[in-house]
Amino acid sequence: MICRFTLAAAVAAIALTGCSSHKKDEPATSSITASAANFFKPTQVSADDFSTGPTLVNVSHVTSRTDDGSAVYVTVDGKDAGALIRGQSLQLHLPAGEHQVGGYVPTLLGFGRVTIPAVKVTTSPDKVKQVAYSTALKKPAFTETDAGQG
Repeated sequence: MICRFTLAAAVAAIALTGCSSHKKDEPATSSITASAANFFKPTQVSADDFSTGPTLVNVSHVTSRTDDGSAVYVTVDGKDAGALIRGQSLQLHLPAGEHQVGGYVPTLLGFGRVTIPAVKVTTSPDKVKQVAYSTALKKPAFTETDAGQG
């Protein structure tokens, strides 16, 4: 019998917590932290840093049977470059030289990430580099491909 009253009191306390008010001159305080407030919002990745440059790297998402369809966030030298959707490509304009093209996939509910190892790419203004993301044998990887492929 006491368990029923305890449960009812706990539910009532939780339900009435949202009904509290604050004075107009006081800022509203919230028990929700900034990370929890953005809990269900997808990560916004901007490709502004990679929209101009003398060289071009084309990163494509090669679909396979083991691909779960998750969006892959591409990184260049550790900086977010853009989101790569299943079956699509992402064009990155970079300065000439050596770069690390890798990425990550956010885990369920956004609490962490699964990092995908980077591939080393040397870019030059006279040649377009092709990088493919694929999941072979349930192992995701970035690989540099020939210009005629993917």
